[in-house]
Amino acid sequence: MAHRGESAADPYVSPDGTVVLACVRLAVRDRSVAGDQPMASPDGRIVLVHNGEVYGSRSPAPQPWPARTSCDTEFIIQQVSQVENPSAALRPLDGMFALAWHDNHTGRTVLARDHFGVKPLIYAYIAGGVLFASEPGALLSTGLVAAETDPEEFVLRAWIRMDAADDRTWLRDVRALQPAECLVLDPPRSRAHRYWQPESGDSPVTAEEIRAAFDRSVRQASVSDVPRAAVLSGGVDSSAVTAGLRATDVPVHPYVLRYQDGIGGSGDDVEHAQEVARRLGLPMTVCELDQKIAAGLVPTLSRRLMRPLLHGAELAMHRLYQQVAENGQVVVYSGHGADEMWGYQDGRYFPVVAPAAPTHVHGRHYLTHRLYPDERPVWARLMQWLAQEMDVNLDAVREQVWERTLAEYRALDTIDPLKRGRFHLMRRFLVYVNDMVDATSSTFTLEDRPVFQDVTLAELAFRCPEHMKNTGGPGSHKELLKSALADLLPASVLRRSKQGFPSPTDSGYVRKLAELTDEQGQPFGLPPLPQRLREELGVGEWIFLASSTAWLEHLATLRTGQPASDRGALPLGTDIGAA
Repeated sequence: MAHRGESAADPYVSPDGTVVLACVRLAVRDRSVAGDQPMASPDGRIVLVHNGEVYGSRSPAPQPWPARTSCDTEFIIQQVSQVENPSAALRPLDGMFALAWHDNHTGRTVLARDHFGVKPLIYAYIAGGVLFASEPGALLSTGLVAAETDPEEFVLRAWIRMDAADDRTWLRDVRALQPAECLVLDPPRSRAHRYWQPESGDSPVTAEEIRAAFDRSVRQASVSDVPRAAVLSGGVDSSAVTAGLRATDVPVHPYVLRYQDGIGGSGDDVEHAQEVARRLGLPMTVCELDQKIAAGLVPTLSRRLMRPLLHGAELAMHRLYQQVAENGQVVVYSGHGADEMWGYQDGRYFPVVAPAAPTHVHGRHYLTHRLYPDERPVWARLMQWLAQEMDVNLDAVREQVWERTLAEYRALDTIDPLKRGRFHLMRRFLVYVNDMVDATSSTFTLEDRPVFQDVTLAELAFRCPEHMKNTGGPGSHKELLKSALADLLPASVLRRSKQGFPSPTDSGYVRKLAELTDEQGQPFGLPPLPQRLREELGVGEWIFLASSTAWLEHLATLRTGQPASDRGALPLGTDIGAA
């Protein structure tokens, strides 16, 4: 966990010896030792650790004591110490956070995650207690949680790819606290609560309301005592964030990623990002990603993420954050989260929020049987082969898709299917993105701040009628949001069509990844792929196979201290890493 921060106070042990809290702190505000964690209230009653940043509260409680620091940790303690119901303190907080606090008077411990799941909080029940951390690797390192995966869970999470974000993880006994939830531990009882959910409405939202909320979010997120960077793709969202920071006189250095050797990338990202940087008078760094770097990251990055790679974006983000860290910036601003609440993409991606999509895409059969295969047909065929070889019932997996993955799709109180689709994206896809961003940025001791993941902006998005968000013809995208941000953006960015993450097609890159997979062997010791299926696979599928094998071997090493390659292939169905 040392990579997540720079300093720490001694671990806290409760007087009865039942609770231990420890934290390595990335000091972004008040870098003095006064801000180190664990931190206690002046009377010693509340002791708290946290990861992330709390900017403030939309309904702050009066200060129960004069502030001793200027960091957010003490502010959080002041908020949670005055209420018995944790939800009442958590609901109005603005920021991104994973919190844990212990009350010495009541013996209660509370774990909490921010409204959008920007910061992760992982936990596991063990004999006599609960372990928790910001990363699953920390739990596995204790030796109290087995490094095992379940074949059916593996197939399910691979089948749904970027919607693989619920209270379970790729590891059998490890759970993830969900966004806007807290876990209240009153030994021997534990109870999970959802403390916030946007209400679905149908009343007009103006561009002025959106802009006011956006400006407020930028101002809040701009507070930092360390150097700042921004991810700039030349699209609407990242460009608006960078321009918004510049408008408040915040010094920020933008970065854009350029793909080389035909491994992907929308070729005009650099061109549009450069135009934005010139307009703002900012120097910009172009970060290069080539075949050699990308292929070399595949087996190692899966061990960092503690799962297989499901999307080439993991490689790109890792490389970009590495460059930011090398240049000395610490806080990074990004635009992810805007599409999930305000836009959509043409084609097979995000069909549950596409205004022109046929109504059958909201039916149960389509959602469980066609939603994912229609988006990535070759990926689906690979998963079908994988399930067959692993003796996993794909019908049972589809039932889990409905019961678990799509539970959030059904959770919003509305008859508007597009609003349900938005809620699903916010609670599933966006959380997957957030987990990926956190893992890759924290590798280099950075803090990524997604400005659009703001409670006020989200509540406006769910209040707004869907027909108001995209008012143009087919292919138009986020017109209402663009009108709110228009003065911040060059005309070329406003006109630019939505750029999804590209699928690399260079045959040399495909061969390189296929060779990497052949060298490592198939995951779970499965037989070679059928030749016809093998010829269909693209970059994404080969990355998944190669990273799966590397990750499974890593789990085995964690359990035994001996590489799986030294013991031969594991029999199908054996618990990975089991003694």
